[in-house]
Amino acid sequence: MKQITLIRHAKVDIDNSKTIDSSLLQKWIEAYDNAPIHTESVPSEETVRLVQGADVVLTSTLKRAIDSASVLGVEVHEQNKLFNEASIPEVKIPFFKLKPKSWLVILRLMLLFGLGKKDASLKVSKAQAKDAVQRLLELSKKYDHVAVVGHGGMNWLIGKVLIKEGWSMEGKSSHKNWGTTTFKL
Repeated sequence: MKQITLIRHAKVDIDNSKTIDSSLLQKWIEAYDNAPIHTESVPSEETVRLVQGADVVLTSTLKRAIDSASVLGVEVHEQNKLFNEASIPEVKIPFFKLKPKSWLVILRLMLLFGLGKKDASLKVSKAQAKDAVQRLLELSKKYDHVAVVGHGGMNWLIGKVLIKEGWSMEGKSSHKNWGTTTFKL
C-alpha cells in the first residue's frame, strides 16, 4: 500500500500581537518566511515516528519547513518550491487594522469560499498543488511512503488533488502546527 503524509511545520517565532493595515501585510509575510521556528514548538512522538518511518522526506524551500524537518531528525531528499505555502491576494484596505494572522485567515477564507475566484493567487496556488501532486505521484512509484514537511494552506490544496487522483485520507486532517494528514492508495 502506498502512503503520502503531509506535515505542517512548527510554530514560527514571530510577533503577531501588533495590528497592521493591509499595506504592511506583505512585509510581515516576508519576515514570517525568514523567521526561525519557535524553540518550544515540538512535534508529538507519533509525528516523529510517522515521518522517520517514511522512505523519503521532502520539504518546501521555506525556512520554517526546512528547520521543522531538522527537528524531526530526518534526512531531506528534496527541497522543492512546489510545496511552498499557497499565495494570498494582495489587498489594499486603508484604515482597517488586524493582527497579521487574522489578515491571512480572512484572505484565505475569502479565496476558498469563492469571494476571490478571479484573483490570480488562487489559480496559481491550485496549479502549484496539481504540480506538487504530480511530483508526489512520481516519487510514490519508487517509494512506498513519501512525507512532505510543508504548510497548512498548500497541504490542504494538495490533499484535495490527491483525493481527486483516487487517494483516500486516513483519519482526520490536521492543519495545526506539527499536524499530519495521511493519504493511502
